[in-house]
Amino acid sequence: MARPELDPDEVYLTTAGAAELAGVQPATIRKWVEREHLAPIGRDRRGHMLFTQVAVAEAEAKTRELARRPENLAA
Repeated sequence: MARPELDPDEVYLTTAGAAELAGVQPATIRKWVEREHLAPIGRDRRGHMLFTQVAVAEAEAKTRELARRPENLAA
């Protein structure tokens, strides 16, 4: 599979960097990918997933909003 061209002006984050930005654990980022809340833009030379800052921020906001829905709150 060909590696996509990455924009040199964009900031890309690994799973660890995405977790730090979102204030969650790296396992949470992997869960977001698994649940299709966040899609990697590609992989680095070592095979680690890469994400844009914007995509991470959007996924973080979306999952926090989902967590605040009344049906997700304990009574």
